[in-house]
Amino acid sequence: MIKRVGFYREFGGHGDPSASASAPSLRDAVRAAGEWDEDQIVAYLESATEIYSTMGAERDVITGDDWIPGAGSLVTDGSWLWLVELAHYVRNHHMALPSDFVDHIRANGYVSPSLSHEQSLKIFNEYFDRDASHGATAPRSTLRPFFTWYVPALTSTSSAALIKQLGAAGLSVAHPLTDALFGFRETVEGRKGPLMGGPDVLAASLADGQYRDIEFQCWMGYDQSLATHVRRIDPSAQKVTFQIADVPEADREDAVAALVRALDQDAAHCLGFVIDRIGTSGEQDWDRVLVGHGGQLAVLPDIVGIRRERLSAHPEFAAAHCTEYGPLAVFHRPER
Repeated sequence: MIKRVGFYREFGGHGDPSASASAPSLRDAVRAAGEWDEDQIVAYLESATEIYSTMGAERDVITGDDWIPGAGSLVTDGSWLWLVELAHYVRNHHMALPSDFVDHIRANGYVSPSLSHEQSLKIFNEYFDRDASHGATAPRSTLRPFFTWYVPALTSTSSAALIKQLGAAGLSVAHPLTDALFGFRETVEGRKGPLMGGPDVLAASLADGQYRDIEFQCWMGYDQSLATHVRRIDPSAQKVTFQIADVPEADREDAVAALVRALDQDAAHCLGFVIDRIGTSGEQDWDRVLVGHGGQLAVLPDIVGIRRERLSAHPEFAAAHCTEYGPLAVFHRPER
């Protein structure tokens, strides 16, 4: 079972309201001076794996002055779990840490172990399952990594171009050996049927307004594929989602790189995109954030691209640094 450290009363329980009132006070842990190796301890806290990310910032509860970016995000070294802001309070207020946690950090040589996706997922689920047992509302995401982008409603020409772009990036919509496509398509009335044939059948289906959802496989070689889901959001836009969780962890960066290459070929027409290598933002309503009306961003994925003209509706991006990508402003989750 994962051990917790630094979940103080002033932080409001972070998903466990029943624990908030009984939790220790942060003010009781403040000291005049820190450990002899405090800088190394802080570096350890900041280098651990982030498994749940939030946007925005919270004020330092001691001074009320400093803002702490990403407060409420969760990080872990595989044995202990703490909040991102813990490093701030240790550095600035010499906050006392449990002796067994400090001994653990020193025993690790001040180097936080690297965690696999499976390890991160297990800890994430343990944390939120525990919160749910106290009756709190907690994310129930299965933490499936994904890459989603939004495009204007596809036509026969743009559907064929999309399939060609995927192929040029090393992703085939038909199996490389059989040259066959198999999937499903569902009408706006909810009638679901098989999708079989070749790329031309897929292109026609993607452009056909009667279909709301289309599912198929994108192949990376003969034995690796990504489940792909195209959904019609409204008459003017469609969402293309690739489940990179389907690819073995060692090959996921290759899959992400291939998808980026495909997107690069038509970046000018992209309405927005999301890359989430862990899946922590899977329950975010990205349709509303990127192409709909409203929908404030609560959890930050690895990378999100949003049309620049939409930024005024999202004050949560106001203080964040972005890069330009065609018509999009692109925000990266800060490395911690």
